[in-house]
Amino acid sequence: MSGAGNLHHSAEESERRTLPPIKSASDKYFLESLGEYIQHEMERLMCPDEGPDEQRYIIYSSAFDKVIEYATAYKTILTSIKKEYDEFVCAIKKSECDAKLAHGKLKAMVAQPTSLMYCKRRAVQLQERIAIIQRDTAELQAELNRLQESRRDKRPSLRQKTSDSKTLRPVGQIPGLTFDESMNPAALAKHLEYLERKRADLQIKRKSQYVSVSVKDDLDNKMRSALDQRDELAVENERLQLRYKKMKFLNDSLMTWEKTGKEVTLLEFITSKLENIFDLKMSDTDFLGISAVVFEEDDPSKVNESELLVDYIERFIDLFEGGEYEAAAFHAAKSPHGVLRNMETMERFKAVTVYQGQGELPPLLLFFQALMISVHAGKQLPGETLSVEGVRCAMQLNYVELVTHWVTQKRLTYSEALGDVICEHGDRKPRMADTCLALAHIVYKACGVLRKAALSMCKRGMTSSTMEFIYQSKGFTAGDCLFVLKGCPSLALLQALTQEYQGQPAVLSLGFACHALLNSDLEDLALQMVEKTHSSGQGTLEKVILDDTGCSAENWGEIAGCCGQKNKPLLAKEILSILLSQSGAMRLSPGMESSRLMQHVFM
Repeated sequence: MSGAGNLHHSAEESERRTLPPIKSASDKYFLESLGEYIQHEMERLMCPDEGPDEQRYIIYSSAFDKVIEYATAYKTILTSIKKEYDEFVCAIKKSECDAKLAHGKLKAMVAQPTSLMYCKRRAVQLQERIAIIQRDTAELQAELNRLQESRRDKRPSLRQKTSDSKTLRPVGQIPGLTFDESMNPAALAKHLEYLERKRADLQIKRKSQYVSVSVKDDLDNKMRSALDQRDELAVENERLQLRYKKMKFLNDSLMTWEKTGKEVTLLEFITSKLENIFDLKMSDTDFLGISAVVFEEDDPSKVNESELLVDYIERFIDLFEGGEYEAAAFHAAKSPHGVLRNMETMERFKAVTVYQGQGELPPLLLFFQALMISVHAGKQLPGETLSVEGVRCAMQLNYVELVTHWVTQKRLTYSEALGDVICEHGDRKPRMADTCLALAHIVYKACGVLRKAALSMCKRGMTSSTMEFIYQSKGFTAGDCLFVLKGCPSLALLQALTQEYQGQPAVLSLGFACHALLNSDLEDLALQMVEKTHSSGQGTLEKVILDDTGCSAENWGEIAGCCGQKNKPLLAKEILSILLSQSGAMRLSPGMESSRLMQHVFM
C-alpha cells in the first residue's frame, strides 16, 4: 500500500513539474480561480469530456479572455493569437454551414425529377377528368336540345286539344247552379241570361263609376297642394288676426286718451300702451292653435266641414284596408286638424304584422316617417307619446339615421322619456352608444333636464365639456352634480367637481362629495380621492379639511372610519389627528360607533 501511494504521489509531482514555476501569490490565486471557473461552468452546462462541443469552446474562449485581461504585459500578442484562432474557427463553422446548404440543394436536385414525374402524372389525370366532364356536358346539352324539340312539336297538338275542349260539355259543377240544374237546358239558358245582364251592368259601372289609377294620383296631388295652401292661409290668417287685435287695442287706447282730456302727452301715452301691446302678443301666442281651428271653419264654399272630415277618414280607411300603407300613412299625416295624427291611428298601423314586400319598411315606421315629413320644424309637432313611440319603433328596427334626422331637424316633441328611450338603445347597442348619447344630450338640454344632459356628455368621456356645461347652467345644483358623479363614477370627474374651475369656486366640497359616495357603494372612489389629496403634498389634506364648509367634522369622522375599515389606518389616523387638532375641535359622540372607530384606527 505504501508503495502504491508513493507511486501516485510521484505521478502528481511529475504533472506539477511540467508547469513552469509560479512565484507570485496573485498569479497562483488567479490560476486556481480560473481553473475553478472552467470546472464549474463545464459541470453546470454538462459538457462532455471528449469530442468537439460548442459550449466547451465558449467556456475556454471566455477563460482565455480572462487570461488576456490579467496578463497586461502579453495582452497584445495574446489578443492577436486569440483573434487568429477565432477567425479560423469561424471559417470552419462557415464551411460546415455551406456544406450543409450544398447538401440540401443536392438532395433537392436529386428529388426534382421525381417531383416532375408526379406533376406530369397529375396533369394527365386532370386532363382525363376534363375530357370526361366535357363529354358529359355535351351529352346533357344534346339531351336538352332533344327535349326542347319534342316540346316544340307537341305545342300544336296541345292547342288543338284546347280548342276541341271548348266545344265539349263542362265536366265540373257550374258556380251558382246545382248538378241537376247544370244538366237542364232551360236552367242553363236562364243562368246564361243572368250572366249576360250582370256583365252588361259591370261594363256600365266601369264606364260611369270607375276611373284609371292615374286620375286618382292626380286628385291626390291636387288634394295635397290644396292642404298645403290651406295651411299657409291659416298661418297668414293668424298673423292678420293678431295684427287686427293690436290695431283695435291701439284705437281703443287713443279714444280713451281723448276722453280723459289729454292729461298726458300722446308720446308718453303711446309708449305705455306699446308695452301692453307686446304683452298682448305674448298672451295671444298661447292660443294661436285654438284660433286656427276656429277660423278654419270659414270655408268660402260653405261646405259642411264635418262631411269633409268623414270623407277624409273614409278615404284613409279605404287605403289602409287596401294594403296601400304608404299612401295611408301620408294621408293620415296630412289630415286636417290632426284628426288622424293620434295614438289610435298609430295602434292601427302597429297591429299590421303581415304585409306585402316584407323587405320594405314596416307600416308603423311608414306612418312615423310620413308624420315627421309632413310637419314643419318647431310647428305642429307630434305629441310627447307619439314622439316617444316613433323613436322607439325606429330604434327597434335599427334606423338610427332617421332618429338623428328627426332630432336635429326638430321634428319631435322633446321630453325626458324621449331622451331615456334613446339612451336605453345606446346601452343595448355599444357601437351606437356615442351617437345615442349625443342625441339624448340635445333632447335633455332642450327640455331642461340638465342633470341627464351633463351625464350624457360625461358618458362620452367629455369631462372638460361637462364641467363647462355645469358652470354655464345656472340651475345646476349640488344634487345634480352628485347624480352625474354616481351615474358616471370616475376619479377625473370627482377631482374636477371638487376643484376650482377657471377662477370659480368648486361646485362640490371634497368632504361632501366623499361622504355622499360612502352611502352609494362607491367607497373605493371616495377613498382614492382622499388618498390622492393626501399624497399631493404635505399639509394639503389638512387645508382641505379645515377649509371645507360643506362637510361637518362628524362626516369627516365617518370618512376616517371607512378608511380604517378599508385597511387604510394611516390615512384614517391622519384625518382624525387633523380633526382633533382644531381649536374647539369636534368631539366624537360617546356612543358605541365612536368607540369602535377609535379602537379600530389606533389599535
